[in-house]
Amino acid sequence: MEKRGLYRTLLNMLRISYTLPFVMASVTGAAFALTVCDEWLLAAVIPLDIFFFALFANLSNDYFDHRSGTDATRFDFLTKEREEAIKELYDERVYWEGNIFDRGEVSERTGKLVLALILALAIITAVPIIRHGGPLVIVLGAIGLFLAYFYTAPPLNLGARGLGELDVGVSFFMMAFFTYYVIWPEWSWQMFLIALLVGTSVMLMRFVDQMSGYEAHLKGGERDWCVRLGLERAVTVVGVILVAVHAMQLALVYFHPVFLVLLLTVPMSRRMMKGLHNKEDELRFIRPAPQIVKMVIVSEVLIVISLIVQSALPWTLW
Repeated sequence: MEKRGLYRTLLNMLRISYTLPFVMASVTGAAFALTVCDEWLLAAVIPLDIFFFALFANLSNDYFDHRSGTDATRFDFLTKEREEAIKELYDERVYWEGNIFDRGEVSERTGKLVLALILALAIITAVPIIRHGGPLVIVLGAIGLFLAYFYTAPPLNLGARGLGELDVGVSFFMMAFFTYYVIWPEWSWQMFLIALLVGTSVMLMRFVDQMSGYEAHLKGGERDWCVRLGLERAVTVVGVILVAVHAMQLALVYFHPVFLVLLLTVPMSRRMMKGLHNKEDELRFIRPAPQIVKMVIVSEVLIVISLIVQSALPWTLW
């Protein structure tokens, strides 16, 4: 194994860039809450807690994928030429070179210690949130931890049973909606729709990402959506979910016309679908992964920008 510096090892282990969709999901809820109240401290602390939650989720998934052997076979289906082509698609800070436990960069013991430290930081950060939100925060935190841990952990291993995509969708819906609801406990259909958009988008991101590991998941006996559908039918389902995502974006215009800016993601989704239908491209099931990540993050950023504009320029026509 190639020796790496501490910085690169930490980068591979924590995969901080992968926490951005988590944090931005929470920020959408915090931004909406700030349109109706001035709880700035909670609006900052909750996304920070979500950041630690995301670190825990990513590292625990790597740990249990290592224990199950799922990630060990993922690169068995790559030729050297194909691997180099894939690296060109990803920024060095984002490209996943393989499970750090499989590669021997980090021992299982070290991984468990880091997981314990991250969990401790998440609990400490949650203290002011619990003091504000009470038992609701504890219940939501327990549900979130359950969904994150058992995504790959036995005996449930939700990801391998075809429930991983729904797990992700529900988790991100909760991160967006309940960030708002904990800060300001009043029902909002607008925030519900925003959270549904975020959850569906990230669920789709996970679905598309599973395409690149189809052979390994099939060999390992996993039953995620791609394996159940087959790659060609999965492409059709991706298209249907994208239509639903853009329909939700358009529906948000009912609350304020500024949400039309979310349709800037339409060209991104069209480009991704064009690539998925290009059967002459041997990377057609790999190329969309960074594209969908970019689309989701851009969508979350545009939601936050729209909420800021909505707060500054209220729409009173309705």
